[in-house]
Amino acid sequence: MKKTLTFLAVLIFLAGCSSADLALSDLKANYPSSFAEPIETLPESKQERVGLPDELPFEVKAVEASVEEKKVTVRYQSTKTHDLTVTTLFDPTGEMAETDLQIPLNSGSVAGVREEEKQVFVEWYNSDEDVIYQIDYRAVDKEKQTQQAMDIANSMN
Repeated sequence: MKKTLTFLAVLIFLAGCSSADLALSDLKANYPSSFAEPIETLPESKQERVGLPDELPFEVKAVEASVEEKKVTVRYQSTKTHDLTVTTLFDPTGEMAETDLQIPLNSGSVAGVREEEKQVFVEWYNSDEDVIYQIDYRAVDKEKQTQQAMDIANSMN
């Protein structure tokens, strides 16, 4: 009985997660002007290193990207008040933000986490990709906001 309830809980959780495909090729196809056009200005080697989560705890209604010289920002929005901004810094020589809370990610990297009143900021260096990833996440449920931000960060590794 416990196994059945656990299985059903997992199914319900997965149903609540974003059903949209979040891979690079899918985002390019689904958001040609707001995502694909800016991203395609990057060389393929950088496109492959842009931080894209595999899953999100909300249904995505819009995705937009902006590209600067050494930085790419991707913003995911829902119809409600979920908002996620993922920034990829291709010049990891800059200093990372100081945070009191350090949380290990599944990849072995250690993320600095700053919890604010309306959002959670997560930042870590990915040595395999030689980039710094930053997440700025706002959620409806403030009690689950930090855990959801960490789940997003783990889905990027």
